Amino acid sequence: MKVRDLMTPNPIRIAPETPVAEIARILIEHRINGVPVTDAEGHLLGLVTEGDLVHRAADERLEPRESVWKENFYRSVFRRRTPEPDKAEGRTAAQVMTREVLTVAPEDHVTVAARLLVDHSIKSLPVIEHERLVGMISRFDLVKRLANSGPDAFNPMRKN
Repeated sequence: MKVRDLMTPNPIRIAPETPVAEIARILIEHRINGVPVTDAEGHLLGLVTEGDLVHRAADERLEPRESVWKENFYRSVFRRRTPEPDKAEGRTAAQVMTREVLTVAPEDHVTVAARLLVDHSIKSLPVIEHERLVGMISRFDLVKRLANSGPDAFNPMRKN
């Protein structure tokens, strides 16, 4: 079975300038855990997931502060060493998205997608064909196939 057989074709996508509040509304409205960020030609630039947006809540300066010294120490020791903007302070998709995104091709076997999802503890993968986004495949897609086809759903000897 190929990724093409289970993926969601023509997924919802957003532009790099999409505001964070709009991204949150899209995730909730469509009941999805992530949305790809593409340019006008459909090239994948990144992915914004619920996890990227949770950075905003996790980075809030909790009141009352235990200690300004502890907070400053934590920030200096654990601060990202990359030039990327802090996701907690980002206002647009381009500022909060994950740029290094694992992808699969439509012709990849579904086990390739399943292994990436499990091995990297991610919930969905963009599907790329000819350098353009053509779909998304998620853990939910795999579970749905399992529910509809039983325990042998991914057996390579089984005919669709």
